[in-house]
Amino acid sequence: MDDGVSVDDLLAKVESCLISHNTISIASVHEKEISAASVFYVSDIDLKIYFLSFDKTLHSQHIFQNRNIAATINKDVEDWTEIKGLQIKGYAEKLDEHRREEILNQYKEKFKYISQILDLPKNSNEQKIAEQFQAISVFIFTPNSFRLIDNSLGFGKKMELAHSDGVWIRTN
Repeated sequence: MDDGVSVDDLLAKVESCLISHNTISIASVHEKEISAASVFYVSDIDLKIYFLSFDKTLHSQHIFQNRNIAATINKDVEDWTEIKGLQIKGYAEKLDEHRREEILNQYKEKFKYISQILDLPKNSNEQKIAEQFQAISVFIFTPNSFRLIDNSLGFGKKMELAHSDGVWIRTN
């Protein structure tokens, strides 16, 4: 399908979507057990996605056993013609400790209220969050495919990218 949208244009759309949203729903599987979880995230210019989770959560346990995950990012809408978002496949793993502080600082920048909670908790609940923030793990999600959905261009309009041999290519 030649719709005139280049790989660079699609990558720019992916980056814009990653920047403009803050919640990703990740799906993981190990053996016959599946899990889905919505988490806050930050992303980088290489389109890698970083999220926080405790090692004991079901989705983290799955990732330790099977790094392959899928995810979606979208905004809630009430009309099907307004559905836009990303379907993503790739792999996730716990981030090395030497990059942890860098990513946590990105979280503080994107989610301003976190700095306030960490610096000056207002109550016992915020104190608990601040303590947990220091103990939580950082995961990196490296996508190997993106499907951009944009029903404003027509029902089921999909544009797909795959990462192959170090470059992104259009697959439809």
